[in-house]
Amino acid sequence: MANKQAVLGSGARFTGKISNAKSIEINGYVEADLTTEKVTIGSTGKFHGKVDSELVVIAGEYEGKMKADSVWLTETSRISGEVHYKSLQMDRGAALNCRVVHNWNEADAKKADETNVAEETDEVQVENTEEK
Repeated sequence: MANKQAVLGSGARFTGKISNAKSIEINGYVEADLTTEKVTIGSTGKFHGKVDSELVVIAGEYEGKMKADSVWLTETSRISGEVHYKSLQMDRGAALNCRVVHNWNEADAKKADETNVAEETDEVQVENTEEK
């Protein structure tokens, strides 16, 4: 296609790696790793895997690790896994059951992980002190 747009219709299934698509619309089931400018998961769409994109719009189900500049979750979306984003819009009714990281970059992610480990260690020490 001239504009490198891909569409996976309702009821279709795909497993593998998706590349060289500028924009993709998913209305079926996809299990893949995906790098693109825009991803749309329709209300009948289910995506399982890794996404790296500038814009992600989800009305269906997503499970995996996502890195996106902008994420829009509609009222019918169901998300699990990990979402790294710079801008997030979430409609009333959207369901998130995941780790959410704002303004992601590798240095911030590493620092956040180190902070979380330090906080967990402090909590354990407090609990142990109280038991004595």
